[in-house]
Amino acid sequence: MKDLSLMTWKEIKELDKEKSIAFIVMAPIEEHGWCLPLATDLIEGENWSRGAMAELEKKNSVECCYLPSFPVAAASVNEFYGSIHFSMKTTFEVAYEVLESVRFMGFKHIVVIASHADPDHQIAIIKAVRKINRKHGICTIAPMGAIFMGAGVEPSDEIKKLEAEHENDFHAGWVETSSLLDIDESFVRDGYKDLPDSDISDKDMIFKKKQLAAMGEYGHMGMPRFASKETGRQLNQNCIESICEAVINFYKRTDYKKYDDYFLYKILPLHIGFLKVFGKVRRVKA
Repeated sequence: MKDLSLMTWKEIKELDKEKSIAFIVMAPIEEHGWCLPLATDLIEGENWSRGAMAELEKKNSVECCYLPSFPVAAASVNEFYGSIHFSMKTTFEVAYEVLESVRFMGFKHIVVIASHADPDHQIAIIKAVRKINRKHGICTIAPMGAIFMGAGVEPSDEIKKLEAEHENDFHAGWVETSSLLDIDESFVRDGYKDLPDSDISDKDMIFKKKQLAAMGEYGHMGMPRFASKETGRQLNQNCIESICEAVINFYKRTDYKKYDDYFLYKILPLHIGFLKVFGKVRRVKA
């Protein structure tokens, strides 16, 4: 795999674009409770991308390339200390211009790893992807929205059991804490097993006030105490496998539609953040 930012323009021009796949990670710098760093989503996106690129190159005749991650993302809840969020419109515009630049380099297979599950972010990214594909023909895919909604490779029975027993784990809970324990234990602060559970239903997740109430003074929505390194290994591997399946199918332009279909995109009220009056980012002072 190659870091495009460390190559010269001539070296990039000489790449075989038919066999090259370009990866772009876009995720926020945002609070992740008392136990996880602000860069959690970026760390996950980079880990999943690296894992997927290694597998893709190992099993297929392709060469994977990547850019430094872009810490630009939209979020429905901005009213929490420590977060750097952008409006949906700004996120869309940045994503579109990055994608157009990469497309102008000649890349025909571009993958956006939007490793932040908030619908505001996913919709902004997908809107940019669809605009690029309309303008230049199918050249880009952003599979994470569909993967987050269950379109990926089926998880292990152990993960299914955990999801059934400790559901509604949306933010900095056992899922993300486990993921970072596997990536690098030093990222996870001591005391995560002593943090209280924060419960909110999937239906209530569409209401910002209810999300903030669930986050309370801690900033997480879920149950960090159930996290483990082994669970993180399984979660991360499942995500890597799902990305690999989505990307190689997209590369071959066969059976990739399930990863291109984010059903929340069809819910028009979720696009309200593109309106200036509703799309303001509310920042919190110390």
